[in-house]
Amino acid sequence: MEPWNMASSSRRRSAAGRQALLLVVGLTTTVGAAYAVFGVSAWVAATPFTVEAASIPGTASLSGTVDSSAPFRAAQVFIRNVDKRILHMVYTNAGQFRAVALLPGNYEVSVSTKGRESDVQRLVLKAGDNSKVKLSLRPSAALTKTGETQEGANSSVREEQSYDEIYPPGPGRDVAERTCIICHGESWLPSRPGGQSVWTSRIDRMMGKTLSDRPAASYAEGLLSHRASALRFSRQDREDLVAYLVKNFGPGAKPRVVRIDQEMPFDEAKLGKAMYIEYYLPPDPPDKGTNSAEYNKLQGGFVGRRVGQDVRFDQDGNVWLTDRGYPHRLVRLDPRTGEQKAYELPDPKNGIHEVNIDRTGMIWLPEHSGVQPSNVKRLLGFNPKTEKFEQMIPMDPDNVVRSPIKWLQSLAFDSKDNVYVGWIMGGALSKYDRATKKVSVFPVPTHNAIVYGVVADRNDNIWMALWDSGNIAKFDTHNNEWTIFAPPTYPGQVRRLNVDARNNVWFGIYSAGKRPGKLVKLDQTIGRMTEYIIPRQDANPYDVSEDADGNIWSADAGGSHAALWKFNPRDETFTLYPKPQKTADTPKIQVTKEGAIWYSPRGSQNAPAFGVLYPDMDKIATLGAHYLNGTPGYPFKSAAFTERRTGE
Repeated sequence: MEPWNMASSSRRRSAAGRQALLLVVGLTTTVGAAYAVFGVSAWVAATPFTVEAASIPGTASLSGTVDSSAPFRAAQVFIRNVDKRILHMVYTNAGQFRAVALLPGNYEVSVSTKGRESDVQRLVLKAGDNSKVKLSLRPSAALTKTGETQEGANSSVREEQSYDEIYPPGPGRDVAERTCIICHGESWLPSRPGGQSVWTSRIDRMMGKTLSDRPAASYAEGLLSHRASALRFSRQDREDLVAYLVKNFGPGAKPRVVRIDQEMPFDEAKLGKAMYIEYYLPPDPPDKGTNSAEYNKLQGGFVGRRVGQDVRFDQDGNVWLTDRGYPHRLVRLDPRTGEQKAYELPDPKNGIHEVNIDRTGMIWLPEHSGVQPSNVKRLLGFNPKTEKFEQMIPMDPDNVVRSPIKWLQSLAFDSKDNVYVGWIMGGALSKYDRATKKVSVFPVPTHNAIVYGVVADRNDNIWMALWDSGNIAKFDTHNNEWTIFAPPTYPGQVRRLNVDARNNVWFGIYSAGKRPGKLVKLDQTIGRMTEYIIPRQDANPYDVSEDADGNIWSADAGGSHAALWKFNPRDETFTLYPKPQKTADTPKIQVTKEGAIWYSPRGSQNAPAFGVLYPDMDKIATLGAHYLNGTPGYPFKSAAFTERRTGE
């Protein structure tokens, strides 16, 4: 059965609990009910619920009611187009729901919330339809997370306990909170019990025990050694940590994860306006692609499945995605039709992570690690008009980065369309000069810098997140000078950053045990950082981006509860939007001019996809994706570029 399909009618009741394993169901956090919905109550019936006709020609709308014998709020309604492999997910508001912009086809509809679910209803929608359905929630069997995985977390673990139950106070916990949990989150350690030798081996790797004899195999290896001086880790810390881990997470311990006892507040009225759409990557046929003998026997975390990572928009409204499964692919989606087309990379094993598109429409992809970590890493240029990779540029031609293992990752453009690419494994920034066709390499002037995110500001500075320490770095492209900025919360886990319309720099800091996650703004005009506490336990803010209204959106890996959330800087409020696949982490986001948030659920085991959140479905004017300033690439309007285009 495909991961996006419902159970067949003959199995429906016996498989009720398994129904959610394919596309995550419900809000699994504890949410108090503000009111009860029993059947379709008089209160619900008295509340007007206007259903607009389909806002896009050629599409349909759907609305309905949900009743239950138990109270519920913001239940998730799953509306699956089984012909096109597309999911629409909306939330109930006072027991009612609606969805718009549904492409014609055969649909399966169900609803679920914590501990409750409905049967599946099937219907056919034609262009212009405005159909109505009624769904009933009933107690469900134990839900599983099979079919999903989050990178860095054991999604098969079912036992949940509070943070203090899993992590009893003691010196070892103090060490874990300022080293291990900063990067791994709260649930990594307890989900992987082991004996003395296992924990000793793991800590030896993090201390880089063998790095005197060989180069580091990954950017994380040796973070508790000389490679990362930001993390304090003494001999006494090591002894306390090993003793603590063996005592609490030894070979006899059950795998556990930390229960989320503090979730970010959510607003049912706002959620009732929102709609998610996920366009699923088609599985490869037998003996092809991920199932071929050439690729399915490789060793690595992304072998045997398709893995979406980064999304970008072109000038025609299409969305492009990097697929990190083997073979590595670049994928184009037309969201107006659901049509997809994939292109294998020149070397499908050499690594892929991110994609960016310049203002001419050229698509650029830096090679990452892959299963060939020592191979030369290049900047690939794909021409969508010819559908060929026309550029393959080595990004360290003079071997400035003195290591046989070095990986590219993030990239950005300045106002002259030069390409800047960070070495996540190598601690440097490379520049490809579009005029001279030359590559220059600039080492970051901090110890073992791990560049995890590269963006440009409107002054042509290039900003980088430094994962090894939690600092951010500015590279002035006019004089090739560096400036390092340390936030008040330091050290920390900083993966991404972005620049808003006023040239402020925003980034997130992961929580670390009792230390909450933070959203940080650097005001460049006064040189001051402001931190905002994220009101959710185990907050892992990955990427951040501003919408046209000045709100800051974040993809939050969130332990076992990944979500998108919005921060309103005007009143400093947060709004949570739980995702269809709640344990599948989402690394990167892109925001359209209409305020839609595009992403890919990278952590999904069986339902990899392009995804998009429309915070207000009534504002959907087109299913195409366009940037605020029109063209992709450099994110700010550029007079010089406009003049060049006019001259052409």
